[in-house]
Amino acid sequence: MTIEHEARYREYIQERGVGSNDLAASSPDSYVSYLNSVSRLLGVTISPALLNCEEDVESIASKLLGNRADKTIGNYKSAMRQYVAMVRGR
Repeated sequence: MTIEHEARYREYIQERGVGSNDLAASSPDSYVSYLNSVSRLLGVTISPALLNCEEDVESIASKLLGNRADKTIGNYKSAMRQYVAMVRGR
């Protein structure tokens, strides 16, 4: 599985300074890794059709409950929210 617009996503989060003042765990590479994990776990391609609003973030996160630690799911949600913001041009 993959992330549609991965290069654009990486550029988007770097432009917004995501992870710039944080430890490596919050780096743009980590955000891409989180989305790749969601894609792999659910067997889906991350795309604007799949992930374009907060309801989508919550729906996808609910499918992961019990499969990953709450903190990990929180990281996935942060990455998904950044993807939604990119898709919506925020």
